[in-house]
Amino acid sequence: MNHCDLSQSEQRKRKEIAEHTRKMILSELEIESQDEISLMAGYRDYYLQISFSELHPLLVFCLAKALEKPSTARQRQMTNELNLHSILGSHAINDEVGCYSYRATQWLDAELDAPRFFEILDRCVDEADRGYVKLTA
Repeated sequence: MNHCDLSQSEQRKRKEIAEHTRKMILSELEIESQDEISLMAGYRDYYLQISFSELHPLLVFCLAKALEKPSTARQRQMTNELNLHSILGSHAINDEVGCYSYRATQWLDAELDAPRFFEILDRCVDEADRGYVKLTA
């Protein structure tokens, strides 16, 4: 069996977990926008995008915050250093839109309840805060 040849029952299970998680998030957060893959909201001073991949199964968090001025070479180097020491996800600066972002991926192989979801999300925000503060200090 190749890694993409999932049984019908496994495909169904992954789809149900993603649907359950999406419904739970919709009931817990004030969602500003959504499409078939992602939910977008504001959360703890960040723009938050939560995306789902049923196939893998993954839950992806992307947190973004505006930077007041274009990044410097020092900030870009610090971003590289942050990524060397970040276990959960990755830090980035996008000069085209003038923002800092943090992206983390979590396995979605079991149903999440609200307390566990917020534990994961808040740990991501704490890591994003650590990166943002370091880059803007």
